[in-house]
Amino acid sequence: MSTHRRSLFRAALVALFAFSGLLPAAGVSAAAVTAEPAVWVGSPLAARWPTGDSLPSSHHTPYGGDWSADLQSVGSGAAVVLYAAPQNGAVPVTAKVEIVRAACASGVISQGGYRVTVGLYTGGTKIGAVTYAHVNPAVAQGATINRWGTTIGTVGDYSWSSCWQGRHVHVEMYSQHNYACYNRTWAPGQAMQPTNFIGFVGGAFASARQRACP
Repeated sequence: MSTHRRSLFRAALVALFAFSGLLPAAGVSAAAVTAEPAVWVGSPLAARWPTGDSLPSSHHTPYGGDWSADLQSVGSGAAVVLYAAPQNGAVPVTAKVEIVRAACASGVISQGGYRVTVGLYTGGTKIGAVTYAHVNPAVAQGATINRWGTTIGTVGDYSWSSCWQGRHVHVEMYSQHNYACYNRTWAPGQAMQPTNFIGFVGGAFASARQRACP
């Protein structure tokens, strides 16, 4: 769902609550009413937190996400792995591969590989999604996968272009309602290990796009 469509959806919900007398009490945001369970997402591989314009406070979100970052200093052929877990361990969360297609707007695979978008669900309700771009995929679109430890693909090497300028993994996250947030504790260029916390999908932690988790 695009940012514009989500904004319209939020506005419609607020109108519905107002009409039905179900607006939240003073001091409770409408966003909190619509929050899905929070899902913790970990680093998909050993890498370094980005620097410069690749930091999530300003990095572009070509796939409609709430924030993104380019994980740097990654090795060609390294596995890119999904690590996602509910903040509340009693909440069932499942993962489904929703998109496998070219990472670059040109559609040319040799210029930047693929992007893989994994939707996160509780029951039949979508919480949000995580996208991993510039990978060679190891999963098929439409597949239901394990949310912890599934290899999404591997880091690729591609032709230099406006879309790909050296090995990295672009990670992008969004929430179906409210906004996904990123881990505020990472310093630019800091070394990361697989499963290190990078952000939340779901919940009600952020009030806008490109915001850090509290």
